[in-house]
Amino acid sequence: MEIRIKKTGSRVLTGNVSGTVNTYTVIEDGREFLLTRTSHTHGSSIGIADKEGILYVESDDCRVHHQVAVPSGACGLNTDDEVVEGLSPLALRAVLMADQCNESAEITITTRETQVT
Repeated sequence: MEIRIKKTGSRVLTGNVSGTVNTYTVIEDGREFLLTRTSHTHGSSIGIADKEGILYVESDDCRVHHQVAVPSGACGLNTDDEVVEGLSPLALRAVLMADQCNESAEITITTRETQVT
C-alpha cells in the first residue's frame, strides 16, 4: 500500500473565530481525496473539501467515516454517517501529523505485507 500526502493550500479564517484551514491532497492506492484540516480557538476537525461534516475513525470497524449532523424538525438532530471507501485510518493520521508539524513537502508512506511461514 502506498499513501502520498501533499499540502496544497492554506487560508486564514476571519470573522467570529480566528484560525486556519489547510488543504491536503491524499492519494491512497490510486484513489485521490482532497481533505481539509480546520484549526481554530475552539478546536479542530478534519473533513472532505467542499462537503459539510467531519471525518473520524470508528473504533468498532477501524474504518474512516464521514459524518454530517443537521437539525431536525422536532428539536432533534439527524446524522448521516457513511464509510469513506479507500481512505485508511493511517492516511488520516498522517494528514493530522503533517498538519501539526506544518509540513509542506510531499510525504509518502509505503507499507509492505510480511509473509509468515
